[in-house]
Amino acid sequence: MATADNLHLDILELIFIYLSGNDLVSVALVSRAFFAGVIPRLYRKIMFRLNHAKRYPQLMSPFRAIIEHPALAVHVRHIEIRRIPPLKTQHHPVFLSEATQALSLCKNLQSFRCDKSALPSFLAPLQKKERLQELRVNAQLTTAQSEKLAKLDNLTSLCLDYGSWNIIDALPRWAPRFARTLTSLCLYSANELNEGVLDQVLQQLPGLQALHIVGCGQVDHVAVLRVVSHTPLLESLSFSTTESSSPLSKTAPSLPNLRHLALDTRYSMMSSPAPQVLASILNHLQSSAPALASFVLRLPEIKITVGKDFIEQLVKLHGSTLQTVAFIDCALSLDSILTITKSCICLERFELPIPLKDMISFASSIGKAPNLRLLIDTATQYGHSHGHGPSASLNQEHARYVIKSAPHLRKIVSGKRVWKNGSSGVGTLSLERLPAFSSGTYWFMPRDATDFGMN
Repeated sequence: MATADNLHLDILELIFIYLSGNDLVSVALVSRAFFAGVIPRLYRKIMFRLNHAKRYPQLMSPFRAIIEHPALAVHVRHIEIRRIPPLKTQHHPVFLSEATQALSLCKNLQSFRCDKSALPSFLAPLQKKERLQELRVNAQLTTAQSEKLAKLDNLTSLCLDYGSWNIIDALPRWAPRFARTLTSLCLYSANELNEGVLDQVLQQLPGLQALHIVGCGQVDHVAVLRVVSHTPLLESLSFSTTESSSPLSKTAPSLPNLRHLALDTRYSMMSSPAPQVLASILNHLQSSAPALASFVLRLPEIKITVGKDFIEQLVKLHGSTLQTVAFIDCALSLDSILTITKSCICLERFELPIPLKDMISFASSIGKAPNLRLLIDTATQYGHSHGHGPSASLNQEHARYVIKSAPHLRKIVSGKRVWKNGSSGVGTLSLERLPAFSSGTYWFMPRDATDFGMN
């Protein structure tokens, strides 16, 4: 007679794919068979976050577990270190030692992420990772450290945060190592990056499909739109716009595959030319990227209402194809919201600051988008990370009202709450806790369909 304990291990592993976090730990305690089935899933991705760092060293790290049980290392495919425990004013040396030793044992590692300036400790063990494909690191490195990092090859995705001039200088010499494999490049807040270096790099990466150049002070939208002529296969593009008066090239880059565009708008002048700059970018890309499916706009650290003229231009050019529209650190008028929901006939995901004071009109506008499945309140999802104070999130009454006006909606995300449209009838809600982002991507990157629990 078949029981859970004598099911084939492969079947157990398939079942446990649907579990995560503490559920996996609990299942592992059921029996030896369950333990054996859970372990590959449990150790496939190791994440060390703020809540783990706060409890270290009282709570044993997963890296210590791997050191004590080296056989576990074979299962590890992904490592993400979001926080590092402190010891006085420095990174905890014992933790760094544990993590470094464990990393050396993980021969099958496919992706590595380290948000903090501790990359030098991991440079040596990273050299031996032949299967490593994705790398996201805080790249404040010396010249010698940069040259060591630049020995990694066959990467498919590279994200360098806060890159020092040393790594930027090494980037053109590094590019040939992954010229035939790299599909995604992100350079975030690399103040030493200039157009000349970026041009050299992109010339060697004609197969690039995603490019994100954000917060790099010497590279504005004019420069990016010049150099992307080297990367005609781009599907995703993000860059910062400035108040530069330099005209865009007369010839727009050919980007027929572009589906995702994110604009990080930066300006400081009271009478800023930013609206004209944004309009010129849309016009510039009109013929070369005619079928955008995703558009994201972020304004500076002050809440400004996006101009109605820009919204009308956006939906005129891309309303028939847009599936995702997001506005971060800015507001939309009710007229603009209605324009988007009526004109973007394919809209499935809408991210914006939800106007709690105008819920009746807002809910009515949301009801005009028949294909909308996910609504996200960006005032509560992004505001805190950009320096604003906490914003009020939707309560049950608000959520129920929106669902009644837009019964096609599946989920509303506000704060740490996920309001889910119940299956028993219009207006029935269930409340879920917001899952942590599995990818931890920046706001300007396309999100996976599983984010916010959508699948």
